[in-house]
Amino acid sequence: MEFLRRILKNQGGQALPMTLILLVLGGLLIVPMLSFMTTNLNANRVIETKTEGIYAADAGIQDALWKLANGVDPFPGGAMSYELTEGGNPVLINGMSVTIERVAIDENLYTLRSTSRLDGDIKAVITAQAVAGSTDYSWLFEQAITSGGDIDTSPHDIIYGGVLCGGEFNGDEDQVRTGEITDNADINFPPPEELMEFYLATFDPEVDTYYPPDHSYPSGTYTIQSGTTKDDPHMIPAIYRIGDLTINGNGYGKLSGTIYLTGKLWVAPGTTIDLNGHTIFSEWNSSCDPVTGECDDTNAINFQPNCSIYGPGCIIAVGNINYQPNLGVGDQLLGTTDLDTEDDTCFGNSFVLSKFRASTSGIMSSFQVKCYIADPEAPPAHVKVGIYADNAGVPGALLNKIDDSDNVTVLSGWNPVNFDATSIVSRTYYWLAGIADADVISVKSPNEPSLNKSAAFTGFLFPNPAGTGLTTPTPANTYMFRGFSNSQAFIFLMSVCCKVNLQPNASFYGSIAGETNVELSPHCTINLVDYDENELEFPGVGGSATGPSTGGNSPPILTYNIE
Repeated sequence: MEFLRRILKNQGGQALPMTLILLVLGGLLIVPMLSFMTTNLNANRVIETKTEGIYAADAGIQDALWKLANGVDPFPGGAMSYELTEGGNPVLINGMSVTIERVAIDENLYTLRSTSRLDGDIKAVITAQAVAGSTDYSWLFEQAITSGGDIDTSPHDIIYGGVLCGGEFNGDEDQVRTGEITDNADINFPPPEELMEFYLATFDPEVDTYYPPDHSYPSGTYTIQSGTTKDDPHMIPAIYRIGDLTINGNGYGKLSGTIYLTGKLWVAPGTTIDLNGHTIFSEWNSSCDPVTGECDDTNAINFQPNCSIYGPGCIIAVGNINYQPNLGVGDQLLGTTDLDTEDDTCFGNSFVLSKFRASTSGIMSSFQVKCYIADPEAPPAHVKVGIYADNAGVPGALLNKIDDSDNVTVLSGWNPVNFDATSIVSRTYYWLAGIADADVISVKSPNEPSLNKSAAFTGFLFPNPAGTGLTTPTPANTYMFRGFSNSQAFIFLMSVCCKVNLQPNASFYGSIAGETNVELSPHCTINLVDYDENELEFPGVGGSATGPSTGGNSPPILTYNIE
């Protein structure tokens, strides 16, 4: 201890050794630190140069795309490449020269390679595929119906949206509730070859399980797994099928890519498919006469009754499309199931209510009432509809109503009425109500309580609450009402060369098109709804892109790879 005490007391000369130690440590650290800083600076310069090279190479791709979309041949005289120029003189982008090459041309499908160079060294390479001469086809979605030929409707069809046809509109002008009717128009559909190239190019051999041309889907049947639901769906992969295909299964199927067929598609009854923004495409041609436009009865795509199709998405075929699913879109939140065999009706001028429990929570925006007219030539009838909360097993507060007696012309089948947002809570009871001026509202054997009372249709306003005097009908019936969610996603149907036959067993939300004829079976209601361009897998959709200096449209890029 005495020794340590003497050392601590004697501090003279300690600063010099400490200074020398720090100088040595500093000398050892400064070299690697300078080396690290130099390396980091050089790396940043390399990254910055690489980024500038990518931007420069992308400018070359955009230049070629602009030329393809605006009728300028990027490779005149069969040239294999060209250098990016402005005013006829070579131009530098970020100080780099840019060369664009044509790697391959398959019909209108161009494979392009753009290379940026600095002092002769390659800094970035981008390879892209695009369809030359592509046009923005979003105008096809701006009408409820677009046809290169005639449009045939039945007297009971309702169309909410415009009608455009190259032939004649053979319906009543009163059927078109909104939009304009334009016939004898000059309509140019995209050629089948362009659509084939577009959808074939959506398959990625590095990702997709089945892809052309080497690995097509081996079976003629694809089965959706049982027990799957909307919240836990069966994901259907991108499928390339040489030949016909049947999709079946009682689960919930959701597309994760394009379904492309060289043959015919059959969607079996009871099958549920969520298009999920993707496309089902068949190149099967239904043997249509190019002069008369007459086609045989073979359908390229056939959706059978009682299947369910949800959007958004596209269903496209070269040949005929027969579309008759139970649902076009949306979720049924509450109400009766559909019974095609029921034709019993309740008396007109009767205030009727049926009690239902919501299957899921959501916003009800479409009220539907099932009606039956024994005599097709009978004059149109009208309905008013409403929804009540349940109060200890009886109708309570009025939640929403449509008091306009002209809101819908009642036809045989389900008739939609657009509602303002009405919140529905899962496993909660509600009362759906209606009144008609004729004996048309369909009924079925009861599975939930129903009530009614005599009331005059003319001047009727839904009471709030429902009031007294309501009794159980004799015989006991459930009135056929149901409510749907507001997920009115856009579904697009198009036959490139043949006809479309639309006969859904509910409202159809979207747009349909056909080169020859578009036929609406009796009691169709078409609602043209807004669509998100980014949710549709279709060439030209997504808006136009600006080209170099003078602007213009660019064709859709099918693949875009940075090397």
